[in-house]
Amino acid sequence: EVKCNGDLYVDDHHTSEDVSIALGQVLNTAFGTKAGLNRMWCATGTYGDAEVEVTMDLSNRPCITHNLSLSSNPNDEEYAGDLSIEMLDHVLESLVMNSKSTVHIVENKAGKTVLETAMATAMAYGAALRMCAAVDPRRAGKTASSKGTLSV
Repeated sequence: EVKCNGDLYVDDHHTSEDVSIALGQVLNTAFGTKAGLNRMWCATGTYGDAEVEVTMDLSNRPCITHNLSLSSNPNDEEYAGDLSIEMLDHVLESLVMNSKSTVHIVENKAGKTVLETAMATAMAYGAALRMCAAVDPRRAGKTASSKGTLSV
């Protein structure tokens, strides 16, 4: 559980951005050299009618691409839970850039609401991250890279 005190009385921009930056930095630090980790994985998340696939690589080369239908909001929703819809993209970008990972998100099926799509994305992201961070005993503590390192 993450707790944060921010300037939510103004808007959710800085608070959600700061939490995403901090979480990304913590993940990057925790993974260290990524030696012995699976490092790459793909997972699917479903929530309600939404289905989203996340392909992740703990590459030290930050990049995010997605086709999430966050801006085409037929219900004119302003929030997905407590987060404004306009911030969803920025939260993902801040998390990915600061964790120094590469993430490709594919919305296979949109939810009835933006919250359904956001939750499916979070579930797929979490499942992919869990497997990327898992130790692969076949690597014998070595980094999954043809160069033997992920340093740039």
